[in-house]
Amino acid sequence: MYEVELTARLKDYEQTRTQIQKLNIDSHYKLDYDDRYYDINAKLTQEDQEFRLRTKTNLDTAEAKHYLTFKDKPFEQVTRSKPEYETLVLDHYNTEQILFKLGYQKSAHYTKHCEIFNLRYLEASVEIALVQFDELKDSFIEIETNTNVESHTDALFEKLYDLMENIGVSKKQLTKDFYIEMIKAAQRE
Repeated sequence: MYEVELTARLKDYEQTRTQIQKLNIDSHYKLDYDDRYYDINAKLTQEDQEFRLRTKTNLDTAEAKHYLTFKDKPFEQVTRSKPEYETLVLDHYNTEQILFKLGYQKSAHYTKHCEIFNLRYLEASVEIALVQFDELKDSFIEIETNTNVESHTDALFEKLYDLMENIGVSKKQLTKDFYIEMIKAAQRE
């Protein structure tokens, strides 16, 4: 699966939220993501890959679901979009124990607070996430869709760029920075 994603720093969270709400939204909800990243001797980090155990908690229902995700090397360098392989897991604790037994160490851990909007845009299923962290002053937007066919990614990027501009976010606001690096820098200050 090719995850086609744009991530940008927001200038005004509420203004962007207002613009999103003007779109034809199919669903809207709030989630907290508890993200734990794993590596063996920084090998995945050096290869620009990611291995993550995520718990998504729906803030309205308190339902929690766990996902194991591997993100391969970027197929697109400007946005750092990556092929992504994800599966639902039933037991967070035992999954993490399996990773430890296989030699993985936890390399990063953070929680992100997301307001999710799902919609169809130019015939693509799109998820928009407004993202905040306790440790960071900045807030972010993630706009994403996916495809099984790499040759379709360029057309999907064009749709996402169009949507991003439609809600008042410019290409100058795009970031390739990793959240964990921003959080580590903020904690050092």
